[in-house]
Amino acid sequence: MTTTAQTGLGVPSLEWVMSLHVAIAPGDGLGVCTDGQRSNYRILGGHFEGLDVRGEVVAGGADFYLQRSDGVGELDARYSLLSDRGEWINIHNTGLIVLSDRGRELEAQGVWPIPEHHYRCSCSPRFQVASGRLDWLTRSVMIGKALYPAAGQVAIHCYRLALAASLVANDEFH
Repeated sequence: MTTTAQTGLGVPSLEWVMSLHVAIAPGDGLGVCTDGQRSNYRILGGHFEGLDVRGEVVAGGADFYLQRSDGVGELDARYSLLSDRGEWINIHNTGLIVLSDRGRELEAQGVWPIPEHHYRCSCSPRFQVASGRLDWLTRSVMIGKALYPAAGQVAIHCYRLALAASLVANDEFH
């Protein structure tokens, strides 16, 4: 087996890219579908800040949420951002939310949001932008952590997989 030490690539690290603060509507329940319980959470707006970019989360789009039979939730959100320079950024964010046993009990009692230590919510945001200043967003592997600080609010912290220093000597990758 080849290790990262043998390849010379080193251990990948994460670099913060942006944080989004998103307001969402209560879920519009579709009901039980063939793949599980479905609800749509409409995006109402919000704001974001990141590496040399900030602006608003545009109202519109939704998280097309699936509650699987095994209790795991699947996120599938599509929405847009508008930078303070007038640049449009589309996001497709998929992920999973896993609740602890106590988290599931609280959810069954109608408690939301559930305290952060009773769930784990990870995501993989993908960005779509026009060629130019922000197109590096489309060439980066991203992961994120979603938090639910209050009812109707989602905070998403996005990070990109950072290349080893020896691989970034050529700035064309940024």
